[in-house]
Amino acid sequence: MFRHRSHVDETVHRVQDLIDTQFTERLPLSLLARTASCSERTVTRLFRDATGLTPLAYQTALRLERAEHLIARGATTETAARDVGYEDARMLRRLRARTGARATR
Repeated sequence: MFRHRSHVDETVHRVQDLIDTQFTERLPLSLLARTASCSERTVTRLFRDATGLTPLAYQTALRLERAEHLIARGATTETAARDVGYEDARMLRRLRARTGARATR
C-alpha cells in the first residue's frame, strides 16, 4: 500500500499509520478524526485529497491485499477472511469478485 503514501500530508500519514497497524479492527471515523485532531468530515476530505481513497476504502484495500497474500500462501478463504478482520468469508468473496481476484477456495 505504499502507492497511497506518496503524499506529504502529515495528518493523513498519522491516520494511515493507525489504519496500517489496526486494519483488522473496526476503526470508527470518530477515532480517525481524533487521531487527526480534526472533524470526521475534514479527515475524510484530507484523506481523499491525499490518497484518492476514503479511510474505509484504504482499510478495505489493506484487508484485501493481506487476504490475497494469505490465500496465495495456501490459506482458505474462510481462514484468510478471519485473519484480516471479517467474521466470515462472505465479504471477502464479494470484494474478491468485485476486484477480479482469483476464484475462492
